[in-house]
Amino acid sequence: MILRRCETEVLVVGGGGAGLRAALAAAEAGSAVIIVNKGPIARSGITLTAAGGMQAPFHPDDSPLQYFQDTIRCGYGLGDQNLAWALATGACDAVLDLERYGARFVRNEAANFALGQFPGQSQPRNLFVKGGGIGIVSALAKACKTHGNIRILDDFLVTGLIKGKSTGNPCVSGVMGIDLCSGELTLIRARSVVLATGGCQWLWEVNDCPTDAVGDGLAYAYRIGAELIDMEMILFYPSVIVWPPSLKGAFVHYEFLAESILDGNVYDKENLPVLPKPLPVRDEAMRLLDKAIREGRGESHGGLMWYVGDSPKGLAAVRKKLDIAQYNYIKAHGVDPATARIEVTPGAHYLLGGIHINEECRTTIDGLFATPECAGNFDGANRLAGSGIAATQVFGTRAGRYANQWASVNSLAEVDAASVEEAVTRVGLRLAGHSAADKQKSTVKSMRDRLRAAMQQHAGVRRDQAGLEQLANVIREIQEDLQNATVPAMKVYNQPLLDLLQLETMCEVAALVAKSALLRTESRGHHFRQDYPAQNDEQWLRHTCIAKIGTAAVMGTKALVVQKQ
Repeated sequence: MILRRCETEVLVVGGGGAGLRAALAAAEAGSAVIIVNKGPIARSGITLTAAGGMQAPFHPDDSPLQYFQDTIRCGYGLGDQNLAWALATGACDAVLDLERYGARFVRNEAANFALGQFPGQSQPRNLFVKGGGIGIVSALAKACKTHGNIRILDDFLVTGLIKGKSTGNPCVSGVMGIDLCSGELTLIRARSVVLATGGCQWLWEVNDCPTDAVGDGLAYAYRIGAELIDMEMILFYPSVIVWPPSLKGAFVHYEFLAESILDGNVYDKENLPVLPKPLPVRDEAMRLLDKAIREGRGESHGGLMWYVGDSPKGLAAVRKKLDIAQYNYIKAHGVDPATARIEVTPGAHYLLGGIHINEECRTTIDGLFATPECAGNFDGANRLAGSGIAATQVFGTRAGRYANQWASVNSLAEVDAASVEEAVTRVGLRLAGHSAADKQKSTVKSMRDRLRAAMQQHAGVRRDQAGLEQLANVIREIQEDLQNATVPAMKVYNQPLLDLLQLETMCEVAALVAKSALLRTESRGHHFRQDYPAQNDEQWLRHTCIAKIGTAAVMGTKALVVQKQ
């Protein structure tokens, strides 16, 4: 039973960097906006974990064209060129907008942006935001909270998109969700909906993202019939901390190991350097680290040692470079990153694929828009450092503007009753209350641990057909075990219900990753098939594509979009 209803013109799902920027863009264009976020705004979400690097072509020898070309080349040709062009041409404005909202960037003695050159960048193009991702989200959240057209609903768990009645193309009419603070099941109707829910990195045992990065938006879009592409493309960052336990899941920059920055390295147990100089791009670096670990050259906790304590730059220079939020956090946990050997391994860092969008951030469902990183198809098979934050701002802005444009010429779609019933039933079936809370928590945790272990083993840095098929079997078994799982009907902040619904989502998204990885019978960027180790441009310079038609997951491929100039 729906206890509460409300409506708006533009609804934004997700309160990270992309969602907040989308909300501001829509509100500044004149729309009434509601932001719903699974946790508190500015205190939850993936953007908070970002180290603050943002890519934009401000250097006098750089240009949007070079940024565009680097993006396509670094992505092994798999990125849609219309989106890569939008990113490259919008990045500088996005930086200036962030400053307008109160974010602060590191500048040099001449008061110009301090620019670093990371692997894959043809010119120095990486800027740093003071305070990292926290600095970005704090500035945007303050702007949203003081804007008269924006309403924020914290601690609101969306359980699904609601279809609209339509005689033409499939459309969205809003969302169903739970106000976690009151327990009320709520229907929010909207003329347009923007998904800005981030990726699904927590599906893997080793990752550097929050525990709520489970792929919510991907599942919402898939269930309503939207097209998803390249779900096999997960960026594994080379140097995610695995030891000490207090820092597990944080990361240290492999880019800082460059000769021009700190000139350190990642070392094996024999103290031999693993990475060549100049540093390779991310997918090459993660494979080199993975290879060394698999050869038995790793340390006791399964990783290799990131170390800058021998830097020829000297300790003072190292400390100055590491005096940013990311490394102050590490130091606060009793580890001095300037002198300590820190054990690292490749970990899930960013979703390169996702919901298919065009340059207006429109999905294949009318009225539904999406932003990276829950939206895909601009990076391709690898991502340049700094493009993740840039994408949240460039495409967040576009999503908000075009969602406003849609809302200004379309009225609220009539709600499809069957879609509402499905959403209510999804929650209601879980609240039968036949299990004790502690027992259910234990059961969900064990199933979740099993899923994440299988993802790490079979859909990690290396994949093959046998392993992916085994993963698919594990997912099906867990889904069968989940069918009759229930939790007590607690009213206020029902954490067991949240855990159960999130595990259901994780299984659904994991299955999409496994199916897509099985379909792409080649190796390209971060997708490495041991049984198909070569890149095959003749057959696979295309997106993998998956959509739900009826109750079936229909797989296929989709041609790349070539930029028209």
